[in-house]
Amino acid sequence: MNKSSFSERAATLEVVAYSIAARTALRKGGVLARKDAAVGLVLSNAVNHEVYADAVKSILKSANLNDVYTVVRVEESWKGQHNWTDAIEFLGVKPAVIILIPEDATIPPRLVVGLDRIVNVGELLPTHLAAAIKSARGIRISSAVARSLLAHPPELIFQSLRPGRSIEDALSRLSALAARRKSVVVDCGVEDLPGFGAAQDWVLDLSRDIADWRKRSIPWEDVDCGLLLSGPTGTGKTMFASAAARTCGINFMAASSAEWQAAGHLGDYLKAMRKSFREAADKAPTILFLDEFDAVGDRSKFRGDNAGYGVQVVNGILEMLDGSSRREGVVVIAATNHPDSIDPALKRPGRLDRHVAIQLPEYDDRKKILSLHLGTELPADALAAAARATAGYSGALLAQLARDARKIARRNRREVLPQDILEVSPPLVSIDIETRTATAIHEAGHAIVGVELAYATVSAVVVLSEMPSRCDSLGHVEWQRSRPMHRSEQSYRDEIAMLMAGMAAEREVIGQTYNGVGGGVGSDLQRATDIATVMVGCLGMGSLLYNDASTPEELAELRKSDSLIRRRVERVLAAELERSIAIIRRRRSDLETLTGAVLEKQVVSGDFVMKLLQRDAG
Repeated sequence: MNKSSFSERAATLEVVAYSIAARTALRKGGVLARKDAAVGLVLSNAVNHEVYADAVKSILKSANLNDVYTVVRVEESWKGQHNWTDAIEFLGVKPAVIILIPEDATIPPRLVVGLDRIVNVGELLPTHLAAAIKSARGIRISSAVARSLLAHPPELIFQSLRPGRSIEDALSRLSALAARRKSVVVDCGVEDLPGFGAAQDWVLDLSRDIADWRKRSIPWEDVDCGLLLSGPTGTGKTMFASAAARTCGINFMAASSAEWQAAGHLGDYLKAMRKSFREAADKAPTILFLDEFDAVGDRSKFRGDNAGYGVQVVNGILEMLDGSSRREGVVVIAATNHPDSIDPALKRPGRLDRHVAIQLPEYDDRKKILSLHLGTELPADALAAAARATAGYSGALLAQLARDARKIARRNRREVLPQDILEVSPPLVSIDIETRTATAIHEAGHAIVGVELAYATVSAVVVLSEMPSRCDSLGHVEWQRSRPMHRSEQSYRDEIAMLMAGMAAEREVIGQTYNGVGGGVGSDLQRATDIATVMVGCLGMGSLLYNDASTPEELAELRKSDSLIRRRVERVLAAELERSIAIIRRRRSDLETLTGAVLEKQVVSGDFVMKLLQRDAG
């Protein structure tokens, strides 16, 4: 097979793009201004270094310097070692040398002292790609389109942008392929992944069951083989499923509704779905991971012309999940950001009968996640500072933070140091005393009313003096509470009173309400309002009406559409607010004591709180 010539390769869009990116680096190194420079160009490992070599040679040719400079590429052996022999040899005998160096390579001292300058070429930028497409194809694209293209691996970008193909077609192909590349292989089991709690326990039990099934000690019917994982984006659901397969010592496959839908019309969709399950069964035992599972839908919510299509899809996945004999050796782990959007039939016994909600990692888990991704031991105070600064970060964002810290260390040719992780961590913003005082009063109010009404036991009251950039909460009360199966109306009212207690304390002590009471989903007022709506609109507590509503969106729509329910909810909230105010007035001295302790210590233990609030009760 004939190889393409240099002139043919130099004309390709890929080489043109990297020529534009490399030109600035060569200029910084003095290559284009003199004929005796010795420069090292550090190249990203995300790109093909052979292409960069062609790009550099193309620039030299256009500047009539191709006969002056020798270009040497440092290559890696199959054992992962870098071969510096040619680079050192040419640097010793040639006056003008350009050495292309992988970013993860440690440059030997002989090159460090011999090179005039070492320049980081950096990543391919949207401006580079847009300029290359205009130069090579005569097509203008926006920065947004260039960024969309660069979200994909470089080798796929340029293969998709083949001559004669439109930018839109290339983007469509890249997006479709990205939907299919959901398989994430990790080098650890779930036992090494912090922050997964009950899901981790489920996998450890599954591992024992699969071992027993392999020994024919138990039938597949006795294996708990369906799990629904829910949680915010970036909490590592895909990584967890892959780690689960490693823990169990079985195969891993990934699929998604988007991948099946990309196959074509309804018949093709169902055929692709069945193919995924069949391939998983052929490789059994296998964990089949189904991402973005809420895209399958809920039959009760289908409307209009597409309702029949959606019903067929749900019926198809039910058929695949039903009956252990249909999927012997196949464990299904489905993931979603929106568990309420999944058809209830899919969550019944024998299907995805276990549901575990993954939360954003807590402080201790953030320390463990950072340590895991950094791959090195750091002093406890550095990890603690980074964990404090990353409240509200998902596992994916913490992994990115660790990569950024490793990149700093790599650029400086050394191990990761504490200052690297602190440099890439978000800054902590100091909170003024007025705001902290109002927050402490608010949280103390929650604690006092919650304990007074036996809502739960306090584990801690926390009010921060510094706030991470992604954190929108200055403080909170940590509760230890068991939820009874059967709850009285008074139990619901006590919970509402506890939620309204922050507002009650602010009104009673400060004389006004702050915006921390309300806001979006998860705020005190939203939670209290939804509980009151469930009481009067669904549970027969304050009304004999029944409505099928459970999600915040459904409950909000119920209040919007029914003025009678809306007025009844308002009366419940007002009554419980007044009850909270009465408790705050009676325990005013305790409120002041607890507020002062929280302001002084930032974190007050549950023992301190419970002893303080039970002192008078005794």
